[in-house]
This record gives sequence, structure tokens and C-alpha cells, in this order.
Amino acid sequence: MAINLPDNFVKQYSSNLQILTQLMGNRFAGKCREESIEGEEKYFDQLGNVVAANRTTRSGGGQFPDSPESSVTHYRRQVTATPYDTGLFVDRIEKAQTMIDPESPYARQQVVALNRKRDQEFLTAALGDAKTGKTGSGTAAFTDCPVVDVGTGGTGNQGMNLEKLIEALSALEVSGVDVLDPENKPYFVWTPKQKNELLKNTQVTSSDYAAVKALVSGQINSFYGFEFITSTLVPYVNTAGTGVSADWSTTTDAPVDTDSTDIRGCFAYTKNNILMATNPEITTRAEERADKSFDWYAYAVARFGGVRMEEKKTVFVPCDESP
Repeated sequence: MAINLPDNFVKQYSSNLQILTQLMGNRFAGKCREESIEGEEKYFDQLGNVVAANRTTRSGGGQFPDSPESSVTHYRRQVTATPYDTGLFVDRIEKAQTMIDPESPYARQQVVALNRKRDQEFLTAALGDAKTGKTGSGTAAFTDCPVVDVGTGGTGNQGMNLEKLIEALSALEVSGVDVLDPENKPYFVWTPKQKNELLKNTQVTSSDYAAVKALVSGQINSFYGFEFITSTLVPYVNTAGTGVSADWSTTTDAPVDTDSTDIRGCFAYTKNNILMATNPEITTRAEERADKSFDWYAYAVARFGGVRMEEKKTVFVPCDESP
């Protein structure tokens, strides 16, 4: 069915299409490991640790010590990419009655829609179980990730506070993550609610207050070793508190609190730990359709998939959003 544009007719002096407020995406571009994918699925191999042995035998007198034979374990993770597309018809006659070219804003809206799907795939990869093994038949459970439980009464009982940030960074370092390595750059994912709570939970007299205030106002985007990513797509925690309910509205893409926990699945991660595979990138096209009375048709398509590469490099930080 063609889209009607009665509010944008020339007699109303409209000069452009207003894009209404909506959930935005593409928050994680450039903040993860990015790869291309050709087939339906792709595998990424990993190597475990190698331990050096103490060499006790010396060379001399024509005698040479045996070559050491160390062991190393090979691991593998699977990525499966999901295709997404969207298409919109614009009535040819109504297009002629407007002062605008509607294809461009429609294409822009489609890009926004696909970027939300990209972010949903990222969040699902970060907070879900990962497929492992030669054929992807194994599972690396999200419950193996470190959890920051600062509060009373169970996981995520409190909202955002400074202690949670400190514990999250500590959990990465205790696991042996070199947070000074650019490839291990720490990020913290939260919603606007947690960002504002951090300011409220920091005393005015605290030396951290000025830095947190600058963070909330948008003057800086890093604090306590983390670069922050604010997204309204962060899913809610499940009833058990061991993971998230990766459910989003089919009409608005907003996260759905299916378990009524009021707890968001915030988390810390390192840049190289979440792998996103894409192919094709978001591609748009607008053209006249001869089979539809030469009405204009705007189309966009993309394919995304992701996987968490290591559990110790993602820290689960649930935050209660109850009033």
C-alpha cells in the first residue's frame, strides 16, 4: 500500500519531511571487532595460553637439551549473520504535490531502522550464549561471565553507582585483561537512566563529582577507565537474574521487560571481545517501479551477526530501574 502524504502538500508550505523521535542505533560501530562474512556462518579460531617451562639442562660438551614441547589448546567460535530489509512505496501523484523529494528521508529512516537491528545483534551477542566448537555445536554460557552484584537482596538490586564501575573494572583486571592494550579498551554500556543515577549517587563534595557531571552533560564520554556507550536498546534482565530477556518490540524496537524485573542488563566489555560480522553493509536504493504504476519504491538491506569471544572480557552489571 502506498504511503499517503497529505500533511506535506504544497498548500501547507511544507519544505521537508519531519523525522519523528525514535530509538536510534549504530552505537557500537568502531567499538568492537568488525569482520566480513560471506556464507551463512563463519568460524573464528582462537589459541589458549602457552606456559613456558624452566630450562634446567645446559648445552655443553657436545650435549644439547631436547627441544621443549609445550601444549596449546585451540578454540573456535561461530558467527551466524541474520539478513534484514525494509521497503516503502511512495505514491507518484502525491509526490508531485509536494515540495520535497521523499525518497531521501525515507531512505534515511530505513538506515536508522537497520542500525537498530545491528545494535540488537550486538547486544544479543554480548549478553547471550556463544556457539563454540568445530561446527558450532558447543556453548559458552553467558553465566560464565563475571557479575557485579553491588547491593542487597540479589543481583542488580540497586541502580547505577560508582562502586559498580569500580568493581566492573576490577573484574576485568582480576581476570588478567590488560586494559591498557588498545585492543582491550574497556567500554561500559548503559541507558540514560544509569548515566543520571551516577551523578545523583555521587556526593557533591566528592572529587569525582566534577568528572561525573561532565560525563552526564556530554562534555566527556569516559570515566574511571571506561568509555561509555549510552543506548536505549539495552535489554532487561530475566527473572533468574542470570542473563537478559533479549526481546524487543516488533513495532518500535524498544526493549520489552517480559519478566517485569525493571532491571537493565548493563555491562562492561573490551573492544576485541565482541565480534560483529557484516555483509552486505547497509545498502539503499530508490527507483520507479513499472509494475506498481511507476510509483517510487525505497529499499534497504543489510546482514549482521555477532559473537562474544571470551567470557572473562565481558562483565555483567545489572541495574535496577524501579522508581
